[in-house]
Amino acid sequence: MVEENSLDCQCSQQQGSYQEHKKKILDGLRRVEGQVRGVQRMVEEERYCVDVLNQITAARMALARLAMIVLDDHAKGCVSKAIQEKDSADSTIEEMMDVIRKMLQ
Repeated sequence: MVEENSLDCQCSQQQGSYQEHKKKILDGLRRVEGQVRGVQRMVEEERYCVDVLNQITAARMALARLAMIVLDDHAKGCVSKAIQEKDSADSTIEEMMDVIRKMLQ
């Protein structure tokens, strides 16, 4: 579930700063979707626990790689623009740090 954020990112209302990598991100999400369906099948088939855990880990890592692409684009796009314009730099940086904290939990 995606949360609406009250902080005003320079890119959030119109489009994300990840446009250059949009196809790569969407392709990766489709692969993860397939991985998750595969894990679901494994559970339905009562496959060995370690095999299921390995597949869950692979899906998590794939999502983490995609998150880093979006985060990198956000830092170079939205955050950089906010810092240059200085109007919302602090709130934009704090927003990014909150996202990083959540990613590391």
